[in-house]
Amino acid sequence: MMYAKPRIYPYMSRYTIYRLIINNNETYTETVNQTKIPESNNDRYHEVLPEEENRLDIIAQKYYNDASFSWMIAMANDIIDPFFIKRGTVLRIPDFVDLFQWNSVLYQRV
Repeated sequence: MMYAKPRIYPYMSRYTIYRLIINNNETYTETVNQTKIPESNNDRYHEVLPEEENRLDIIAQKYYNDASFSWMIAMANDIIDPFFIKRGTVLRIPDFVDLFQWNSVLYQRV
């Protein structure tokens, strides 16, 4: 088993902080969150509705106007499997500006 060189993404991606693992000519993406998103006074909280169950993309669209930012909600809530979010779960929705402002936790990674 070995680590491959990191991928370079031309766009904002949660995978920029993960390494590739190569084992017997098969490639896997490391799936352990390495970045903790600190809580902020600007964070919001959302209770998952029945129609949003297992759909972080719908929630991201609601708060960020972009479903592709669902990874930020997953990272803030230490969610490993985004397809196992039950109704009634309360999620912390990090403030977008707080995450990407100068010298913030994700600014340095993007």
